[in-house]
Amino acid sequence: MKSSLHIKFIGMSIQKNDCALFPGQQIIATSVGAMCTALLMTPFDVVRIRLQSQQQPLSKGDCFVFRNGLGDHVCSCFNETKAVPWYNRSIPGQYSGTIDALLKITRSEGIRSLWSGLPPTLVMSLPNTVIYFTAYEQLKCVMGYKRTNLNPIIPGIAGGSARMLAVVVTSPLELIRTKKMSQQLSYSDLLKILRVSIEADGFRSLWRGLIPTIWRDLPFSIFYWSSYEQLKLFITKKFGATQTLSAFYSGATAGALATILTHPFDTVKSIRQVQIGNNQPQKTDRTIYILRKMLREQGLQSWYKGLIPRLLKVSPACAIMISTIEFFREHVFK
Repeated sequence: MKSSLHIKFIGMSIQKNDCALFPGQQIIATSVGAMCTALLMTPFDVVRIRLQSQQQPLSKGDCFVFRNGLGDHVCSCFNETKAVPWYNRSIPGQYSGTIDALLKITRSEGIRSLWSGLPPTLVMSLPNTVIYFTAYEQLKCVMGYKRTNLNPIIPGIAGGSARMLAVVVTSPLELIRTKKMSQQLSYSDLLKILRVSIEADGFRSLWRGLIPTIWRDLPFSIFYWSSYEQLKLFITKKFGATQTLSAFYSGATAGALATILTHPFDTVKSIRQVQIGNNQPQKTDRTIYILRKMLREQGLQSWYKGLIPRLLKVSPACAIMISTIEFFREHVFK
C-alpha cells in the first residue's frame, strides 16, 4: 500500500512539472514515433537514391548517404551476383520525378521496394533516437521546466546535453558499421583493424568524425528545442489546438528553422561520412577548414547545397516524431 501511494505521489509530482511520462513510457512512445517516422519518410529517400543512380549508376566501392528520417547513414555498394541491388534497379522508361518514381517502383517491384535499405539503418538509428528523446524529457524535468513558466534556456540546455549523450554513445557503433560495410570485412578482421587503430591513436579513434557531428547536431538541438517549446505554447494558447496538433505544427516549424541554421555543418558531415566510407585519405578533419575551402573554391552557395531536399525531409520528420510522442502523453499514458 505504501509503495503504491509513493508511486502515485511521484506520478502526481511529475505531472505537475509537465513530466507526464516515466522513462519506460518515454522509451515506448519514442520507439513508436521513430518507427512511424522511418516508415513514412524512407520511401522518399529510396526514390531520391534511385533518381540519382538513374543518371549515374553506383558501382562497387561507391558510397551514398541513406536518410531514413531519423538519421544519416553511409551505405556502400557491392557487386551482387544473385540480383541487381535495389539502388541500381531500372525499369523500362525513366523516372520523370518523385511521384512518377513512387508509382513506377510500386507497380514494377511491389510496394515493399519503397522501404529497401531500411532495416540495417533502423538498427542504428533507433537506439540513438531513444536515448536522445528520453534524455531530453528527463533532463528538462530535472532542471525544473514548466509550461506555465517558460524558460527557453532550459529546453536548449536539455536538448543540447541529450544530443551530446546520444552522439557520444552511438558514434563508435556507427563508425564500426560504416567500416564493416565499406570494406566488407568479417567481424574478426574488423576487430583486428579496430585494435590496430586503438593502439596507434588511442580510443579516440572510435569517435572519428564526432566533431563535425557535434557542430551540426548540437546547435540544431539547442535551437530546435528552445523554439519548439515556445511555439507549442503559443499555438495552444492562440488557436486552442490540442497538444498533439500543436506539437505537429511546432515540430515542423522549429525543425525547418533549425535546418536552415545548421545546414552548412550538415554538408560537411555528409562529406566526411562518404570519405570515411570510401576510405579516402584526408588532409585535415577540421570542420572550419572544410567550410573555408568550400567558400573559397565554390562560393557561399556550396554551404547550402541540398538545403531544399533536406528541409522537405527534416521538417515533416520532426513533426511526425514529436507529435507521436505527444499523442502518447495526451491519450495513451494520461
